[in-house]
Amino acid sequence: MLISICIPTYSRLEYLKKSVQSCLDQTYKHIEICVSQDPKKDGPDREIMEWCQEQAQKIPFFTYNLNINNLGLAGNWNECVQIASGKYMIIIGDDDILMPDFIQSLAEQLEAERADVAFSNQYFIDEEGRILHAYTEEANATYHRNDLPPGRVSDPVATVLNNSVPMSAALIRRDLLLKYPFDTSLNTPEFEVFLKIAVNGGSFTYHAEKLACYRVHPLAATSGGLTIDKLLRNVISIDVPSRYQKQKFDFVSSKLIPGINMSLRRGDKSLALAFMKSPYYPKNKMHIRLAQAMISTLPSWAIQRIL
Repeated sequence: MLISICIPTYSRLEYLKKSVQSCLDQTYKHIEICVSQDPKKDGPDREIMEWCQEQAQKIPFFTYNLNINNLGLAGNWNECVQIASGKYMIIIGDDDILMPDFIQSLAEQLEAERADVAFSNQYFIDEEGRILHAYTEEANATYHRNDLPPGRVSDPVATVLNNSVPMSAALIRRDLLLKYPFDTSLNTPEFEVFLKIAVNGGSFTYHAEKLACYRVHPLAATSGGLTIDKLLRNVISIDVPSRYQKQKFDFVSSKLIPGINMSLRRGDKSLALAFMKSPYYPKNKMHIRLAQAMISTLPSWAIQRIL
């Protein structure tokens, strides 16, 4: 079974080299490595382009793609889906690391469980690649991965709503990513896609060992702030079975106030006002809604100063 490891990249060659090496070190050998590069305003990072071209000449299962235009994070993810040819694929950051037995372990679990998505627990590492042990335990507890039973996930929708499935540690059926493309307006587009897969009957399986490393540093793609308002807009529109309505409400309502503030800062007053009228707005925060409604009447320069 061919597995595609896809790495979107932009301008971090030293990190990219380590990420690619972790792919080459996989014990499971029936893989392809697909690197898709977004250009800068003045053209592609030449060091990355030349290095990738060298790898493509040396490594028969290394594919290099250079986008004509900058597609952004989610757009480049969609491009990775297009150029991949494996039955299953993973998209990792160009600064992330896979443990040597990541593909082997999850591929075996996929086959045994006949699942659509397999994901593992993960480490969080710093700029130098050092494991952040305290952060790792805290984050994995927050994402409910530490207490998630290994094996076939009994309730995929609830698991996705718990935000338990990490994109950089998940093997996903490629045809599902073709069916549910990533929203290019989001810089955390995987949550919506995993929710669509789960709501539409997709099966998930979990490996409790930490088989991947997610790097936390100021140059991360989401370090400039999450597009949480646009994500909430999409999640609200997804119908979930009635038994998950409370969990969906908890997820949306907990993020709605900062989502409104983000919409106002971006100048999208119509989305902000729609959120204020939403039944997901927390009932015990109506005094904040009043303040946000007043702020929404101000000119843009004033909103920027306040928020």
